[in-house]
Amino acid sequence: MRLSALIIASAVFASATVSASPAKTNPKALPVVNIVATAEQKFVPDHIVLHVGKKQTLHFSSTGGVHGVQSTDLGIPSTMIMPGKPVSVSVNPKNAGTYKIPCSIVCGPNHADMALTVQVKP
Repeated sequence: MRLSALIIASAVFASATVSASPAKTNPKALPVVNIVATAEQKFVPDHIVLHVGKKQTLHFSSTGGVHGVQSTDLGIPSTMIMPGKPVSVSVNPKNAGTYKIPCSIVCGPNHADMALTVQVKP
């Protein structure tokens, strides 16, 4: 339980650190959403919001185990997420809706419940 709290706190801190960066910006850089795949077979956060026609980067990392994501609807190719090897995927949602992206690699006893919900708003 403490490990889960530590992982969630780390993910929140990483998100806050990215958004609280100094004024040094790259005008070509896409907005980034950090998503952590945990050893407890969960995505943190497990729900994100994107917008139709707005390009965004999803930055995946793993705190334990090998995980995977893929979504034809959102243009996410089959992507493996491994500890120590973060991976980024650019997305540009075309249609509004709610999309469930299950972990695509069997990763443990809670694998069947591991999913990222992506809500795409107009």
